[in-house]
Amino acid sequence: MLAMTGALIAPSALAVEGGGALVLGAPRGALGEQADVAGGLAGHLLLSTRSGALGLRLDGSCLLYGSETVRIPVARTAGRLDREVTTENWLAQLGVGPQIVLPLRGARPYVHGFAGLAYLSTESHLRDPSGFASRTSTNDDDTGFAYGGGGGVVIPLPDHGLSLDLGVRYVRTSSVRFLAEGDLVPEGGSVRAAPHRGPANVVEFRLGLVFGGDSRPPRH
Repeated sequence: MLAMTGALIAPSALAVEGGGALVLGAPRGALGEQADVAGGLAGHLLLSTRSGALGLRLDGSCLLYGSETVRIPVARTAGRLDREVTTENWLAQLGVGPQIVLPLRGARPYVHGFAGLAYLSTESHLRDPSGFASRTSTNDDDTGFAYGGGGGVVIPLPDHGLSLDLGVRYVRTSSVRFLAEGDLVPEGGSVRAAPHRGPANVVEFRLGLVFGGDSRPPRH
């Protein structure tokens, strides 16, 4: 399908569009059993025909689905100074696939599909009293296959050269290993990781802006 899309778009007839969005995610699958909500940022790059009807879309997102902070006393301060250790759980996805747009007056509904990779990681940051992260450690990470599809509508904003992008995307992954809040268990002065395994699916609700391409409604 990707080869067919590329063959239909001649280099001389390409338009380039980019965009960014705020994302609210609803975890599903094994991830949904451990996390209720995720949030973060997304971006896309679209190469399309001049009409905008057919394109090849590169799309990615990075979502935080869990965070916890513990305080530890600084040595030789009689417990009067603390340092914070913040642990964050992240899910990043990157995919590419075809997009189809229905160019209407005042709005451009679209649908797209994609395949790519998902990366899940849990990192801990040691912060000094001023809040500066002096040390970072990756507690666990894993990579899996990701695929899915989405859709939405692009609404041109008058006199700004920008468009409002309202969209939703469903991401499915292969079985991956991941940590959630509470999965780093203290044990003998250290910590023991208690990972989960399964699909880290997410429904993403997006609110963003699109720039480039042709943000004006089509003329009739």
